[in-house]
Amino acid sequence: MISVITVCFNEEAEIDRTLKSIYDQTYEDYEVVVKDGGSGDGTVEKAEKWRSRFEKKGIAFKLISGPDKGIYDGMNSGVEAAEGEFVNFMNAGDSFFSETVLKEIFENRDYGDADLIYGDAAEEEFGELHYFRKCPELIESRMPFSHQSVFVKRELLLKYPFDLKYRIAADYDFLLKLHDEGAEFKDSGVLVARVGKTGTSSLKLKETYLETYRLWKSHGIRVPEGGELKRKLLWLDIKQFGMDYFPKGLKYMIRKVQRTLRGQKRI
Repeated sequence: MISVITVCFNEEAEIDRTLKSIYDQTYEDYEVVVKDGGSGDGTVEKAEKWRSRFEKKGIAFKLISGPDKGIYDGMNSGVEAAEGEFVNFMNAGDSFFSETVLKEIFENRDYGDADLIYGDAAEEEFGELHYFRKCPELIESRMPFSHQSVFVKRELLLKYPFDLKYRIAADYDFLLKLHDEGAEFKDSGVLVARVGKTGTSSLKLKETYLETYRLWKSHGIRVPEGGELKRKLLWLDIKQFGMDYFPKGLKYMIRKVQRTLRGQKRI
């Protein structure tokens, strides 16, 4: 069984789209866990309306609402409530790319002793979709794949809960822990999720880098020092200025060039 966990807080405008993409799955052996952080809008009421629809399909639906310490604390709580062998985090605002995703990944597929199964994700920006540049071989220098495209054994999430000292990159820290342990990662080859580039890691470049810098050091990974670090931080300040103040058309052209240089294909 697969556990799909949705963490949300004041996501009244997005929760229906996410839960609909989960409900539409043609695969039958999964459950849904919604962990709400104590929303003050209509998020919980909207989520509760999905209960009967899932239960009519024979899909277990769990809704937990109450204050937490942020998204990663909510994800940890969701794991504790889940019962599936593999867990996926499809948080509010994100969605499965198609109704056959779970079926394509898990029906009549053998991943051997895989601890983590990953796939592709479609990044949505400026009204366009591009493939997230997955690169597990570069895990020591960047996030290797979108966490929305990952299915990981629940027992490992219980063994290594998300470290709350990281506000932005606890999911990357978790993947590095699995890498350090020699966990088996397998590529499903499936386009799993549709995600928007509006998360904190996409918007706060310098803060994200400095937190990532800390976790690299904690894992014994080489980090830039001295002048190299200063140049990197200056470049991030310049990029952040562009993101914050450049007109949309110019930002679009810059992103287009970046995607071309990275080899990110359009979907």
